[in-house]
Amino acid sequence: MASGLLVNAYLAVVARNLTPAEYGYFGAFWSLSLLIGFGAFLPVEQELARLSPNTAMRAATRVALGLAAVELLLVAAASPLLLDPLGGEPWAVVAVAALCLVSAGQFLVRGALIGSGRLAWHGGLLVVDTALRVLFALGLGYAVVTDSAGFAWTLVAAIALAHLPLLLTLPRGAGEVSTSDFLRSLLPLLFGSVCAQLLLNGLPVVVAATATDSDTAGRFLAAFLLVRVPLFVAVPLQTALLPSLTRLAREGGRTLVRTLVKLTAALAALGVLGAVFAALLGPWLVRLVFGASYVLAGGDLALMAVGVVAHLGLITTTQALVASALHAEVARAWLVGIASAAAVFALVPDLLLRAELSFLVGSGLGWITGVLLLITSGEDSRARRPRHRVDLLRALRVRADQLRQGRR
Repeated sequence: MASGLLVNAYLAVVARNLTPAEYGYFGAFWSLSLLIGFGAFLPVEQELARLSPNTAMRAATRVALGLAAVELLLVAAASPLLLDPLGGEPWAVVAVAALCLVSAGQFLVRGALIGSGRLAWHGGLLVVDTALRVLFALGLGYAVVTDSAGFAWTLVAAIALAHLPLLLTLPRGAGEVSTSDFLRSLLPLLFGSVCAQLLLNGLPVVVAATATDSDTAGRFLAAFLLVRVPLFVAVPLQTALLPSLTRLAREGGRTLVRTLVKLTAALAALGVLGAVFAALLGPWLVRLVFGASYVLAGGDLALMAVGVVAHLGLITTTQALVASALHAEVARAWLVGIASAAAVFALVPDLLLRAELSFLVGSGLGWITGVLLLITSGEDSRARRPRHRVDLLRALRVRADQLRQGRR
């Protein structure tokens, strides 16, 4: 919770030191940073936490470095296209490239801490990271820096300073898990994770690139970031759910499904309350946090709030699929989400409305798909069990008949 609040404080400090237009450019960088970090390296964290750093650290490190190299090549190739949404700042593009490297270390550290059971260290690290971001942003504001590229480097510096020194303390591991096995299990999660980040963080980049008025992109980003405060807590901590969900999965598919059904009902009620709160108090809260220049209607904020609740459900459901070792189903759920979001964005004419509806519809349909996949996979496994029992009984009867005939 403290980490989520500090992230929002960091974004508020940046917004108050930039114009809405410049903040729109920073928002594009922020979204790219999440796509680069969570999109590529969260699966590394998840698999490292699931398999334990004592057995998978070497494989995870090799895969993370390989992903960082691929990302660097993609950033270099796409650098002319990145300049426009980043405000034409070459140093912002360099900051994006730097994040490819520091994010690899960031998620290796986090996965190792969770996999070794040091959850308190993991939570403390998140707080230190976000606190450093706030301090660096305040320092730039005090120095009267007014361009988005300067604030982009506060994110790079905070992640590097908080995480990279801890790489020296991680276990080297005996290397029982091969790099090829680790990568093979990672690929479906990687596909799903990229889709997840495109759904959650691709919108601000697309809005910044397609908006005819740069102030509109800044206002959208400010409101979207404020409404997403619960996700600032849930997304970094989603890997920490894996041990508990794995235990439920081992107890039986029905136990896990019942838990998710209860959670779905609770989230639905939360969505109704969140929409009412966002519609009534959201516009005032956005102006309070980000300043008087950031104005958006209550209806826009209500749609965003419901979308956030649906996204929370999607995150939890996909973690349940990971815990059940249904990695391919994770990719399918996120694929449905990103495909439906793209369709809505293409069909709805108004820029803000299509951004809000694409996030809501994509998250909602992805959530429903994930729940259905979990239920049907559980039913399939239960349907297979009686056949196995029948086959076993038949084999025992045949063996008993053979023994009786042998005695005769």
